[in-house]
Amino acid sequence: MKPAFLASVPVRGLREPSVTSETIPACSPELVSPAVILLEALRIAAVALLMLGVSVPQAARAQAYPEKPVRIVAPAAPGGGIDLISRIVGGKLSEIWGQQVLVENRPGANFIVGTNAVAKSAPDGYTLLLVAGTALTINPVAFPGLPYTPGDLAPIMLISSGTFVLLVNSAVPANSVHELLAHLRSNPGKLNHASNSATTILVSELLKSLAKVDYSDINYKGGVLAAASTAAGETQFCIVDTGSAIAFMRSGRARALAVTSAQRSRLYPDIPTLAESGVPGFAAPAPIFLFAPARTPTEIIAKINADLQRALAVPEVIARIEAIGNEVIASRADEASRALRADAEQWARLVKERNIRFQ
Repeated sequence: MKPAFLASVPVRGLREPSVTSETIPACSPELVSPAVILLEALRIAAVALLMLGVSVPQAARAQAYPEKPVRIVAPAAPGGGIDLISRIVGGKLSEIWGQQVLVENRPGANFIVGTNAVAKSAPDGYTLLLVAGTALTINPVAFPGLPYTPGDLAPIMLISSGTFVLLVNSAVPANSVHELLAHLRSNPGKLNHASNSATTILVSELLKSLAKVDYSDINYKGGVLAAASTAAGETQFCIVDTGSAIAFMRSGRARALAVTSAQRSRLYPDIPTLAESGVPGFAAPAPIFLFAPARTPTEIIAKINADLQRALAVPEVIARIEAIGNEVIASRADEASRALRADAEQWARLVKERNIRFQ
């Protein structure tokens, strides 16, 4: 959804100065010289300028932003979706701004390392975070000792949304979600699912909860490794990002039975959703957000959002993001905040209901 920008923005706190009987002392008309009137007018103007001075510097900073290189922290390894989207977005913003936009990879610990670094950065708009929404929706419930809180970061935009895919080994006797669920129910606790993060563990737990099935989770260090284990038959199925799954889907060593998003992916229209395939209410998208440290001036956040809207409207940029399995969303900042809250509530509820504990 494209935001509608106002042609003018009222200055907060500015009141219309008024001339009253208290402003100019009562006196005879002949005693009120032009000089007195001029001085009084200058005094009123000075008061108005002082009142304006509270807001003008911030607006001026936003207008001039950025005046130096901007850093986007991608808390994931080079070559993955977060890194690639960071570089696509950063390159276009660099063209728009006429300033360097540097991408810094800070992977580790389910996005915690890089996210915490940005949360502790100066709130001036020169250090940004591009990360999966799970850094602020799942991590706070999965890791109680988290060094940051969701309130330490201000959402700028929901940039894009991908989806996870339910992948089964080609030898598993299931060509649909219905058949897989029947197979799982006939063999409770005997099949193995490959997880690769706190996120995929929770998505797996959501499947167990809604479909009333049971199986074992084996955790791998990355989506490609999880997908490879399913393709090799070490595990019978996995839920991984489409980027990790696509090579195995094309080779025929694994089959994609469903996507986890609420609606079918426009990029994979032939793959049904879990919700329409026998698991009503299932929804677990993979959104990508841009954040700034909390207390970054709202004027700067608005400018970044507006310029990013321009960048994400370029057909070449859209095509490059879609090529890695993500659909461009380009939300307003307030829409990003609402999406984060809804996801956080879902995962917190699931963790409580299933008494999930992470090591």
